[in-house]
Formats: sequence, structure tokens, C-alpha cells
Amino acid sequence: MTMPTSQSGAQPTGVQGDGATRPPARPFASDVRTELRRRQQAQQRFAEHFARLPFDTRATCPTCGTVVAARFEAADGGVAVAFDCPACGVARQFHHDAIYTLRSSDVPGSATHTLAGEPIRPLLRGLPRTVQTLCPECLAVVVGRYFVEDQAVWIEKTCPEHGHVRDCINRDVQLYAKAMWWSFEEHAGQAQPHRPSTLGCPSDCGLCGQHQSSACLANLDLTNRCNLRCPICFANAGAVGYVYEPSYEQIVDMLQALRDLRPIPASAVQFSGGEPTLHPDFHRIVEQAGRMGFSHIQMATNGIRMADADFAARTAESGLHTLYLQFDGLGEEAHRHTRNAPGLWAKKLACIDNCRKLGLKICLVPTIIRGVNDEQVGPILRFALDNVDTISGISWQPVSFTGRIDPGQLEAQRYTLGDLSHDIADAVGGQPLRDMFPLSIVVPFSQVLQALTGQPKIRPSCHTDCAMGTYFLVSPEGQAYPFPQVIDVQGMFAGMNRLALRIEARGRPSWRDKLALYRLMKRNFHADAAPEGLTVQRLIRSLMGMVDHRIGRGDAEKQNYRTLLSAGMHFQDAYNYDVERAKRCVILYTTPEGIFPFCTYNCGPGYRSGVEAAHRRDSDAQPGNGQKETP
Repeated sequence: MTMPTSQSGAQPTGVQGDGATRPPARPFASDVRTELRRRQQAQQRFAEHFARLPFDTRATCPTCGTVVAARFEAADGGVAVAFDCPACGVARQFHHDAIYTLRSSDVPGSATHTLAGEPIRPLLRGLPRTVQTLCPECLAVVVGRYFVEDQAVWIEKTCPEHGHVRDCINRDVQLYAKAMWWSFEEHAGQAQPHRPSTLGCPSDCGLCGQHQSSACLANLDLTNRCNLRCPICFANAGAVGYVYEPSYEQIVDMLQALRDLRPIPASAVQFSGGEPTLHPDFHRIVEQAGRMGFSHIQMATNGIRMADADFAARTAESGLHTLYLQFDGLGEEAHRHTRNAPGLWAKKLACIDNCRKLGLKICLVPTIIRGVNDEQVGPILRFALDNVDTISGISWQPVSFTGRIDPGQLEAQRYTLGDLSHDIADAVGGQPLRDMFPLSIVVPFSQVLQALTGQPKIRPSCHTDCAMGTYFLVSPEGQAYPFPQVIDVQGMFAGMNRLALRIEARGRPSWRDKLALYRLMKRNFHADAAPEGLTVQRLIRSLMGMVDHRIGRGDAEKQNYRTLLSAGMHFQDAYNYDVERAKRCVILYTTPEGIFPFCTYNCGPGYRSGVEAAHRRDSDAQPGNGQKETP
């Protein structure tokens, strides 16, 4: 059997292992694209080896759990893995597959090809399954598998050169299995991709014709200079030894590239780094983003400069909406291991107080490492609930590992979305299986708004493995009510999807559609479980306030019910990489060399190092030192 081929042929943080680390990628040569292509071709050097079945591998025996010799083979309707275990004998296990088996989506109306003509491999909803992934040693694309062991979901793969490795994907198989079913129609991607698809994902970035999603949030690194020296950060100027800081004119060009995306222009942008507030034109850039039509502007920051009242006021005046605030726990000690910056906690509190006075919103961004600071999940969530007037969300970031790491350390410190779901539930008395959903479940909300307004809306059509969380309705007393306790989430979003499809098929909305949406919301609203003061009308207004600043900010916000997002975004690394996740990535990076999915730019292939090195500047200003901002 042969693999079907293409028709056209907040700055993350990572942890280095204690062992020897993979040396940094060689900077791009003067001809940036030539060097980039060399690296991308190297990623595909085993393409012929994995192009057809059968091929040998090593895999975990389903009976005794020992890693043994195995073989991927063709099977009716999929792929089988044949295990040759010395203790248990020969066994054969069926695997769901879309790599060697031509499949179409099980959701009617799904795109079968991207707008560029590339075939789409649909999401698979069963386990075990095959996966295109990466060797964590050499970053070459290899074929592996997802499987279940001890009620957890694992990935394992065997590189022809570097051997077998495995990692935990999710420690709650029931929660993982539920999430797999909450994606909708496959999306067709970009109308005008920037690169041809010739090698295969993730080796044709950015963006290529295989990419299927649009940007929910676009990132733009203003600088790699920083005023902290975090031991877990791999991307600041102090770590890499040079300064990357695009000019104002380059940044405007990169912003325009985002606005030019079709069929859905990017409307939300996040300025990141390094520490973005150190760019000499920071406020000028924020103002320009507003003039260019970005309806949501935020920055990923450590909050140090925002602790200064004058700087914070100037930032609010420039048009910033939200801070994506680095926040690893409560108190000084919680930041010692991850940031090692004395006095940082006091600056965090001053930053939050300034935002409260100025009407800015904050999304807390904790990096969580299992066994290191996962006990902070409950206190962070309680802190957010106590400050819900200013803190609108928490974006938990399970740690992404870089370089080599000892297998024991990897297993001990790997924090999964399943772990997070249980820690959140424990903190508020919730139920993980009821309360937690993948981000992709809210796609119908975007689709029905687009159908009713006729305006393009961002759609979080990412892979179901990428993000998981819930919204809380917060009573005046500070009690948290998970949305699924108050709303039949499954019934509501499934109904929204059907309504959006009916409007799109008809070609125009009518007043009956708005009435149908209201009835849908009312039918799925559990008044007996709702907090005091929450009605269907107020719920609808609160939901609209999440996507419209005219309703969700300022004096208008007082009529809404307080809500708090608590969700984990598990960015990939080379150990747990799934190529299909990269194709559906909704967090994009705009750079001088094009637009990249988050998990190819920062993780996995890690194109960041080459892009920044190619556009490095003479470091006449030392990294970490502020510069005078131009008028």
C-alpha cells in the first residue's frame, strides 16, 4: 500500500533537558530561502522509507507493555501493527489511518481539498491510530502511532537512525475520546497561499497550500530583547546572542500580510517577543494596528513596564485591549524557578492594578510543569476569580520541551490537557468530563455570526488535541459556574452549526433565523442551575461581549454577566508532534520571511532561529536595555 500523494506534488517557553542538548540550528545563510529549503528537505529524508507499507518499527506490546519489534502492515480499511513479543508471542492490532488509506470526513459538507487544491486528510476519531510525527533527535518526519495504555493516550515512533521514543499525550483517555468528536466540517484553508506544497507538511512553511485554517490570533515578534533572564526561555537575545528587532516599516508590512489573508483576514494580533514593550516604536505600532483594522490588539508581556502607571496609561491610549500576562503562580516563590527575578510578584500586582484603573483586560499565562508548579493551578484560578473585573481569562500553557531530555524526566514533567482538566475541576468542584471541551467546539458560534452578519469571522478550526477548556460564569459573590452546568453546550453548538448551514445554503439570513437562534439558546439554558441574576437575554449579551468590544468593554460591560475563560493551549514539541495539528494551526506568526503556524515556528521544526538570525541586526544596543521611544 502506498501513501496518497499531494496533487501538486506570547512567546512560548520551553525546558531544556538535563542531558546533552541538541545544538542550535545553524543560522540561515545569506540566501535565506536556500538555507531554509535545505533544512526542509532534510526533514523529509525518510519520505521514501515511510512512503508505503509494510515497514519495520518498534512498539509497545499491548499485552505486557514491553517495547518490542513490530511492523506496520496494510489491513482492510486501515493499517495494522504486528507485534513480535518474546514473552507474549505475535499479536496484530488494527489502527485507524488516513496516511495510507484514502478517507473523507465523516461530517457532511466538509472540504475534501484546500482552496489550493491539496487533498485534506480528515481528523480521525478512533484509537489506536497512525500519525505523522517528528524524530526528536534529528527532526525528520517519521510515522508513528497513538495508542492507549493505563487509561492514558500515548504516542510512540521509531526513527530509522535514532530509534524508539514515546511520550504521553493525555492522561485521561475518556476526556481525550470525548474531545475527538467535537470538530465540525473540515475547512479549506487559504485562497492565496504564500508557498507551493512540494515536500509536505511541515516542510513547506509559510503558509503553504496544505494549511487548512485561518488565524484566530496572529503573533508578531517586535524584538527578542527582554528585561528578564528566565531560565526556561529559549528565545530572548541573551539566550541566542544577537538582537532581532524589525523596523517600524517592516512591522507594518508584516501586519499588512495578515490583513491580506483570504478568505478570512486576520483581525486579532498579539505583539510578542522577547518583551514587546522594549521596541522603540511600541506605542506607534499599536496605534497603527488599530488604524489597519485589527479589532483586537493584545501583547504578551511580563508586565514589568506596565507596572509603571505612566507607561500603562500611554499603552491604553494607544489602543491596546488585552495583556497576555506571564503568570506562573502566586507570590515571589512561585516565580523563582521559572523566572528567577526578585521583586517580580510586586510588579505583577502593580501591573494588574494599573490595568484595572485603565479598563484593560488581562489573560493570565502560566507555564505549567508537572511536579514543579502544577500545585499552583488552584491558587491561580482562585486569584483570577477574585479579580474577574480585570482578568478575563487564563491561558494555561503545559510546558513544551526543547532539546534532548531523559525519558524519565520527560514522563515525570510532561503536563497534559487531561492533567490540567482535573486540576481545574478539583479547584472549583467541577466535573472534567462534563465541563471540558476542545476549542474547536465553538466554530459554529463563529459560523452563525458570519451567516447572520455577512462579515468574515475568525473560526477556531484547530485540531481537537490543540486546546481544551471551559468558560465560567462568575456570580457577584465570586462563585464559579462552569458553562456546561448552566447550558447544554453540546446541544447548543450542534444546533448553531445546523442553523449556520441552513443560512449559508439559502444565501441570506432573515429575522426568523435570529428568532431561531434565540429559541436555541433558551431551549438549552438550564435556569434551575444558573447563578442568581442570569437570564437568557443576559447570557446572550455576555456571549456577544466576548466578540464585540462595544458590548464587552467599558460601561456597556456592566450589563453583562462576568465570565472567565480557563483553557489550556498545549503547544507541540518534537516528542509529541502531530503534523495534522500543524496543518490546522490557528495561532500564526507573521515574519519577514512569511507566515508560519505557531508549532512550526517555535516548536518542532523551529523556523524561528533561522528567520531571526537572517534578520539580526548589529547589537549596538545591549539586549534588555530599554531605548527611547520615537514620537
